[in-house]
Amino acid sequence: MTKVEARARLREAHTYLDAAELFSAGGSMSENKVAGSNAILAGIAGADAICAIVLGERSAGDDHAQAVDLLRKATSPSKKTSNCLARLLTDKTPVQYGADSLSSNDLANLIRWAKEIVAEADARSL
Repeated sequence: MTKVEARARLREAHTYLDAAELFSAGGSMSENKVAGSNAILAGIAGADAICAIVLGERSAGDDHAQAVDLLRKATSPSKKTSNCLARLLTDKTPVQYGADSLSSNDLANLIRWAKEIVAEADARSL
């Protein structure tokens, strides 16, 4: 990925995060799931931006562990950002495709982890 593509991916991360925060204010089951899904997408887009900025590539496969490993490589020696991505990806399938509700507390965690990743991407894009 080029720097231009990385900046575009970072803008997408911010848009997903904005949508997550907007829908989180509603509090209904469907709004929480939409907010949670957008938080996860924000974290993924932010991670892509970081990897593109630092390494010139992003993970494009279905193996979430590879995405976490690539982000860990890009943000080494810190593991904070890659741990946030791992948490988001653990919840990706149940939040986006599951029938269970998403509590306000769990949603707050998803948004917090996404914010950590997007903030790291912002810091690296300067």
